[in-house]
Amino acid sequence: MMAALSAYIKTITALTIFSALACMLMPEGSFRKYVELVLGVLVLTAVLNPFLRIFGTDKGHMEIGMLQNQVRLEKFFLSSQDYEEIEQQRVTAAYGQVLEDRVKEDLTKKYSEIEWVNITFCQEIDDEDYGMIESITIGCAEEDAKKIQTYAAKRYGLPEEAVAVEE
Repeated sequence: MMAALSAYIKTITALTIFSALACMLMPEGSFRKYVELVLGVLVLTAVLNPFLRIFGTDKGHMEIGMLQNQVRLEKFFLSSQDYEEIEQQRVTAAYGQVLEDRVKEDLTKKYSEIEWVNITFCQEIDDEDYGMIESITIGCAEEDAKKIQTYAAKRYGLPEEAVAVEE
């Protein structure tokens, strides 16, 4: 115990003397302020080091904390690609739902008996037709099926085979 206290006092004394000599040898100027700041932090660290150990914040705990943070960051960066994929799926699903709602709304203005609409669209990001409607399936009464099919095909620029009307 006495040896540890002696080493503690010697360390603080040596750092203080080194700090004072460095400040005396430094010329006046703005750089001197920064040197004094760094040396002050060194002395302060030497003084507080035993107290940090007593309160359980020693170097070992700090290193473990840094390693845990590094693992969290690695998990975050590794899962960012997964996050992008999930986000792309959400955007695609939302786009599909909005597209179906708008097409249904548009078609019900002319044909009120339309019950539901199902749309298939290009989901390949690299494709130049990304987001374009590929096919439409419409649920309605049979009586106007052919008219609705023709109207929807012309309205959305699709071949009539891409528009299906079901009961």
